[in-house]
Amino acid sequence: MGPPPPPTPGPPPMPGSLKGSYLPQSNFAPVPTLSMPFIRPKKKLKALHWEKVDAPQVTVWAAHTPTHASKEEKYMELSRKGVLDEVEKLFMAKEIKKLGGTSSKKEDKKQLISNDLRKTFHISLAKFSQIPTEEVIRMIIHCDKEVVANETVMNFLQKDDMCVIPDSTAKLLAPYSKDWTGSDALKAETEQDPNELTREDQIYLHTAFELRHYWKARIRALLLTRTFEPEYDETSGQLREIVKVSESLRDSVALMNVLGLILDIGNYMNDSNKQATGFKLSSLSRLGMVKDDKNESTFADLVERIVRNQYSEWDHFTDDIGGVVAAQKLNVEQLKIDAKRYIDNIKNVQASLDSGSLSDPKKFHPQDRVSQVVHRSMKEARRKAEQMQLYLDEMTRSYDDIMTFYGEDSTDDNARRDFFAKLAGFVTEWKKSKEKNVAMEETRRRNEASLARKRAANPTAKINAAAGPSGTDGTMSPSSTGAMDTLLEKLRAAAPQARDQRDRRRRARLKDRHEVRVASGQQIPDMAEIAKADAPDDDGDKGFLSPQSTTSGDGSVDRVAEMATISEGEDIADRAASLLQGLRGDGEAESSRPISKDGSLRVRRRRESADEERKARRNRRRTATSSTTRDRDSTMSPAPEQDASTIPEEPPDTPSGGNTHLAAPPRTVISPPSPEGTASKPVEIDDD
Repeated sequence: MGPPPPPTPGPPPMPGSLKGSYLPQSNFAPVPTLSMPFIRPKKKLKALHWEKVDAPQVTVWAAHTPTHASKEEKYMELSRKGVLDEVEKLFMAKEIKKLGGTSSKKEDKKQLISNDLRKTFHISLAKFSQIPTEEVIRMIIHCDKEVVANETVMNFLQKDDMCVIPDSTAKLLAPYSKDWTGSDALKAETEQDPNELTREDQIYLHTAFELRHYWKARIRALLLTRTFEPEYDETSGQLREIVKVSESLRDSVALMNVLGLILDIGNYMNDSNKQATGFKLSSLSRLGMVKDDKNESTFADLVERIVRNQYSEWDHFTDDIGGVVAAQKLNVEQLKIDAKRYIDNIKNVQASLDSGSLSDPKKFHPQDRVSQVVHRSMKEARRKAEQMQLYLDEMTRSYDDIMTFYGEDSTDDNARRDFFAKLAGFVTEWKKSKEKNVAMEETRRRNEASLARKRAANPTAKINAAAGPSGTDGTMSPSSTGAMDTLLEKLRAAAPQARDQRDRRRRARLKDRHEVRVASGQQIPDMAEIAKADAPDDDGDKGFLSPQSTTSGDGSVDRVAEMATISEGEDIADRAASLLQGLRGDGEAESSRPISKDGSLRVRRRRESADEERKARRNRRRTATSSTTRDRDSTMSPAPEQDASTIPEEPPDTPSGGNTHLAAPPRTVISPPSPEGTASKPVEIDDD
């Protein structure tokens, strides 16, 4: 047989069909569908939340709806380029781990108590969170020391949420509980299993709910065994402190004397309508408000200074009643309430043990040991309650008596509250005044010691101070107080310096010399010789001319320079004496006083010597003026008629280094009319 005939060719492909895929394709274009790519990430990635387009065929997304094969090819290409691995690495979602393996079991437990009470259980019993529920219940019922000694646990167990059970909660817990008041409660079975409840519900059920008929009295008795000793020590100590302070106020004689002194001085200061026989303690706070005239010290400072300096035996009262500073912090009324509460609490617990809810142990939980624990402490508690009552009575009596003793109203609540505070404020201000006064006295003492050292270092001031007042009116004279010496030193310091004096003398000499004209044909004097003549001699005298210079032709100029420089210190002394004379008053009154002190005698002698010197200077000036005029007249007259005394002779030659001055050469002087006057009417020069 021959080969089979070739197959019949199929119909031509539809336009738009895709070719070249490695997967077989149908002849018809598939309908676009959404399918998952065959390449998926190894781990869960973060989701990208789309906002989808409902009809992508007519939108830009129509070209992005490839077939399944093209999509796989696209993902293969992205995988080869590492894009998918990078996306998986960057956008990996975090795994959510489930914490707590027993959470499913807890969710299966029933919760009957309120959420607030459950949270309080967690906080208060946090110390026992790792202990099983049954063990915690046993510790509470057995009154273990770990529970009774824990203040947080005991305060939680006595809260109203544990002592008062709502009716709705009681109905829900009733099927899970036992009635321990019955006769056969130990063998009785509960209607429902308590293990179905949460940990907090089970503790609440087996303690507060099942023991609710004596739970409040039970917790109160257990709490008493823990707190009755420290509360007794604290409260009784405060009561004894008040009694001690009250007795110190009653026994302090110094305090009474100080208060009496304040009353006496106050009555002395007040008018007749403000006299008092006593004052309340509130008046003590006003002592510091009364200031002195200089606003530096107060009435409280004055009283403290008087007591310390004049009545030193009273100054220790602050030590006697120093306890009021600490006692002012105690509230007497609140202390009485605390003491009464302590006594009543012990009495109530004892009554519960005798005839109350704690009197019948048969109604207790079979394992409850509250009766044994409480009875061990009640004997000591009763004794302390009796002692507390004695302290309370003594404190009340002492406090009322001391308030009445100091004039306060013991029935006034405000007065009872502020009694110790008033005295404490007085003691505090007294100590401040003492520190202030001691500091001021110490400063004054240092100043006096410093002044004494200065006086010892200056004997003149010491002698003048010892001489006392120089007049009958009690005022010190300037000479006795050293004012004269001080003023003279200041005036000498203000005097012109030596250089200024030399410049003034030089200007005076040049002025006089230029006023004198030298006639034609006469020899001009040598300036070096004139300067040598003006220089001081070997003896060191300044301002005085040598005998040779007085006979020279320019002797008038030298005399003027001499008169300008004579005794300038004496002029300063004259001015100082005049100033002091003006300070002391009229000069005539001064002269009428007897000269009894060395300083006044010295000033008087100095003034007299100054007057004599002034007269001498005036005479010398008159003589110098007359001689100058005669010289000028003789110069204008013929030469043969000149007086031989006016023409100096040449001195004999002297050895080199001698002290003899060369006489000036003869010269003819032509002087114009001078304002100094003529020979018949000379002008007198007075330097006063």
